[in-house]
Amino acid sequence: MTLTTCVDPIPFEAEDEVPKLVIFGTFTQLSQDHEVSVRLTGKFGSLGTWVQGATVQLMDDEGNNAQYIDAGEGTYILPEGALCGEVGKAYQLIVTLPDQRRYESTWEIMPEPVEIENTYFEINKRQRVSSVDILIENVFIDIFIDTPLRTPGGNKAFLRWEIEETYILSDLICGPLDNATVCYFKVNNEFEQLRLFTGIDNSQEKLEKYLVHSRLPTPHIEFSERHYFNVFQYSLPEATYEYWDKIKVVTNQSGSIFDKVPAGVPGNINEVDGDTEVFGYFEVANINIGRFFTTPLRLIQGLTIIKACNLHIPFEVQPEYCCFCWLLPDRIPKPDYWGE
Repeated sequence: MTLTTCVDPIPFEAEDEVPKLVIFGTFTQLSQDHEVSVRLTGKFGSLGTWVQGATVQLMDDEGNNAQYIDAGEGTYILPEGALCGEVGKAYQLIVTLPDQRRYESTWEIMPEPVEIENTYFEINKRQRVSSVDILIENVFIDIFIDTPLRTPGGNKAFLRWEIEETYILSDLICGPLDNATVCYFKVNNEFEQLRLFTGIDNSQEKLEKYLVHSRLPTPHIEFSERHYFNVFQYSLPEATYEYWDKIKVVTNQSGSIFDKVPAGVPGNINEVDGDTEVFGYFEVANINIGRFFTTPLRLIQGLTIIKACNLHIPFEVQPEYCCFCWLLPDRIPKPDYWGE
């Protein structure tokens, strides 16, 4: 399985036009490729040019190290198995730019996992104001979890969630020479809001029916067959949680974590032998995954799914992707869990 739900680098609005270095990466215990992004800010705080030719390394507290591969466009990949994430071990990211300036993260300890007890959905109706200020009622798919707020060792947990959605689309056979094709797609959750929680300031021992994701069931093509929701629960060190909590405060004022934000939030990466300001964070997290799927029959309560492709309609008037699903964007290889 390949996890691709990392939070994208967040652009910071600089006070001047001097480009700022932005380094973002997440390392987990999962057996998968891990990514680090090395970019420079552009005009007005947008993400500008990527940095190629950097040397990116991961070090653990026993002296083991592994090097990331330059995949282009500012993305560096640590191949699966190059260095394994283990609870209680500390890890450090080291980035050396082509001009030999060196940047290091603080040492980050891999926390204990916090396992999700249950993941499920409800169909709920809510009113919202449309873009033309008209009050309308919509049907939402709400995703909930039940999860403890303590680690197996009894410590209070610091949690962050990300959602990944995938769906399947099966070709219709639209001609005598056609072969049916099955395509898999990932939903672009670009504007997903940042969701965090910790039990450190209250007496709660667990979360019950906690909302981690909500969306309109459109376009219908995504729900015309099986549709998976994957809930990634990140167990974080306290300092990492505090970083995301500050980011959440800032982004709540500006829209989403992918909008330009008005000020930089200090991260955990610094220049060695220098004081160049660096944005971003190297996150070490332990991930637990909750997963379930929906089908049109499961969504039938209060929700009408109009199948985009229909065997009973002449193929000449079907959308082109009904005959050739590979024409749609965001196509991915078949995920491992689709065989479960």
